[in-house]
Amino acid sequence: MIATNTKTKRISLLDIIVILVMAGLLYFGASWQIFAKNTDAAKYQCYTRAFWHGTSTLSIFPAGQCDFLTVPSKRAQLVLISHQELVKKLQDAGSPSALVQFVDRQFPDQAFHALPYEYPMLTLVPFTLSLLVPMNLFQVAFAFWMLVVAALVYLMLLRWRSRRAAIAYAVMIVVGAWGTLAGRFDIIPSALTLLGVIFAMKKRWNWSFLFLALAVLYKFYPVVLLLPFLIAQQKDALLPWKSWRRLVPLGVFVLTCVVIMGISLLLSVEGTISPFGYFSSRPIQVESLPASLLWIISLLVAKPPTYAFTFGSLNMYASGAAVISLLATLAEVVGMLYVFWLQWRGKIDLATTCLLTLLVVMVTGKVFSPQYLIWIIPLLAYVGSDKRAWVITWSLIGLLTTWIYPYIYRMNHHIEKVPYLPPFFPAATARNMLLAGFTITLLYIVSRNRSRQPLFLAETDKVIDTMQERAAQS
Repeated sequence: MIATNTKTKRISLLDIIVILVMAGLLYFGASWQIFAKNTDAAKYQCYTRAFWHGTSTLSIFPAGQCDFLTVPSKRAQLVLISHQELVKKLQDAGSPSALVQFVDRQFPDQAFHALPYEYPMLTLVPFTLSLLVPMNLFQVAFAFWMLVVAALVYLMLLRWRSRRAAIAYAVMIVVGAWGTLAGRFDIIPSALTLLGVIFAMKKRWNWSFLFLALAVLYKFYPVVLLLPFLIAQQKDALLPWKSWRRLVPLGVFVLTCVVIMGISLLLSVEGTISPFGYFSSRPIQVESLPASLLWIISLLVAKPPTYAFTFGSLNMYASGAAVISLLATLAEVVGMLYVFWLQWRGKIDLATTCLLTLLVVMVTGKVFSPQYLIWIIPLLAYVGSDKRAWVITWSLIGLLTTWIYPYIYRMNHHIEKVPYLPPFFPAATARNMLLAGFTITLLYIVSRNRSRQPLFLAETDKVIDTMQERAAQS
């Protein structure tokens, strides 16, 4: 637990300097991507143009930039449902003619009917803000907005945690998201998740569930935190179990999701359901822990795996992949259930539960992209900024991740040959083992907690304020 001085909650010259240095370094780290046509931000520009003006207008961009929308790969065609296929499936299923005609009118060539097939509709908000500048500066504007959100996260930690937490966040985010933060939108759901946790720790449950819902509507991964939020809220509620008011915060979450998803369905049924099929069909990605295990196995059996760039990432195909994937899924389910049980027993608070849940998902998941560190770092700073070992460990994890991407990836212009580079799998395996070791160690520590008070964070602000008063008096 951190005892902070109230003065640290005010923005000082030091904070301004740290924010500017952090933003400058993060922009510089992603600057090699600016103006490139094969980056994530370039794809965001295509998605935005397609939504506001229809896919038929994408020819204004440089050749190849929007091919993933206009000429999807064969693998994408196998996974994604096209507009024509969706209409035909509805007809074959005997759906009401009114529904079939409604979906048929949502042709993506028209404005407002082409949604991102990888992401929920809400992502179009920051993408659209980047249209306020000339078309050739879209990626610069997008990077600017992401750096603004990164700065807001720093201020949130400064305001509601401590200056030490904010500075720890700045260090870890620069080291771990050097080449990704300014070129991805992951900092937005990460910031919304942190806001949800902060308001939950303050017992502002309606706001907490609202921010969690918005985080889910930007990127689906925070949905695994719904049960921890619900457990914490139900344990905190003083109302009778039969009182309907106990479910009001959950109702806020559900209503927010229903309204936004409802609007999305009205615009494009095809675009709304595509992200679910897209991610459920993804194979093992080369940077994940399952891929590291398959690489080690391949060294022992002398049967090399194959690699392919599909689903927007470099993926691995090897014998035993189905078994490893199944074991990883089982480990993920068991790990999350164990974390929830620790929370229910009162051994950890909500913030630590959320951190451990996301760690388990990252370690056991079959996909691990460099930007996933952005999901964790704000929560990590909030929970454990007073633990030097945490910052050092995560700096090492961040350095290895940054070495992998962008540096090792840029050693070869043919992305499918990157796994054959000598440093790739040793670096990825070392990073994954560090991450797994950190998660297992943290689980072991909290499991041995015999106190009734959760570890790492105070249950209420009153405890922190008391410690501040004692420190000031001494």
